[in-house]
Amino acid sequence: MAVETVLGKVEKKDLGIITPHEHTFIDLRGFYTDRPVRGCDDPYNAPVTMDKLGILSRDPYALRDNLLMDDYDTQCDEIMQFKNAGGRTVVDATTTGIGKDPERLKKLALDTGLHIIAGAGYYVGSMLPPELDTMSAEEIAETIIEEIEVGINGTDIKAGVIGEIGIGEDFSEMEEKILRAACIAQIKTGLGLLIHINPWVPLGVRAAKIALEMGVPKEKICICHVDVECRMDYMKEVLDLGVYIEYDNFGKEYFVNQEVRNKGYGNFVTDVYRVETLKELIDAGYADQIVLSCDVCLKNLLHKYGGWGFDHILVNIVPMMKEYGISQADIDKMLITNPADFLD
Repeated sequence: MAVETVLGKVEKKDLGIITPHEHTFIDLRGFYTDRPVRGCDDPYNAPVTMDKLGILSRDPYALRDNLLMDDYDTQCDEIMQFKNAGGRTVVDATTTGIGKDPERLKKLALDTGLHIIAGAGYYVGSMLPPELDTMSAEEIAETIIEEIEVGINGTDIKAGVIGEIGIGEDFSEMEEKILRAACIAQIKTGLGLLIHINPWVPLGVRAAKIALEMGVPKEKICICHVDVECRMDYMKEVLDLGVYIEYDNFGKEYFVNQEVRNKGYGNFVTDVYRVETLKELIDAGYADQIVLSCDVCLKNLLHKYGGWGFDHILVNIVPMMKEYGISQADIDKMLITNPADFLD
């Protein structure tokens, strides 16, 4: 079987190592809150520079500039490092509301030789187009299906995955309507469904149950961002539904300043802890339901700005997994087989 990329269909066997949840270009500035920041006089306008990395390590949303990745040459250089490390396929999960740009993805695929898969659908409530308010789930589903069968944003560039479909910390009625629309589109098209869950709330169970009740096959559902806190009971509850979970925050290790934490924004565990819990899940028999990614979505995650980049898993995490006793066979499942099966 084949998977739709921004350059056309690619056979499943040719996808190679896949990073199933990245953002080659993204604009998250809609989440920025202007407030005083220690060590920076003008956080609204200050660019990300070396002297600001300490600030961002305690609050990656402190500087507005950190929430935008849109320089083409920078992003091309950064994604090439994934290819140079052995990567072959990138899923760009940027949906409507956070800077989806299919024509740039097509250019990037041509310039890098990577297989790039574009996402269809909509992000969280605060980023949604106002016209969706008066549309039914069925009508919204038709817009998602159009992105898959006709093209995105009036182009002939087709999406090859649904999502990431956004669920915020409160799981609003609008977000549930859009999730149901995405499920309708999944049943019509057969594509994999990436569901963004706010990383600090355990809403993946509820979201997965809605998708399953609507008839989406369990092997086409992936609950994202389970590894920001790595709550073992939550991850197992999701896995026991038979769906995929995505460890997709490798490289994000933040102890966030207490004064900015809230229900939807908190601390991140370390990569070491991620690997330790990953090993525990594999030993418990869940290796066939896990996929791995970095979800690069902030400037300070890029090599250029002091981060680990899109190649972090291949260069740094794979050796760590081996050191912790995870077999090459299970690594290949999580990087090659599982994401290919989900996407196919």
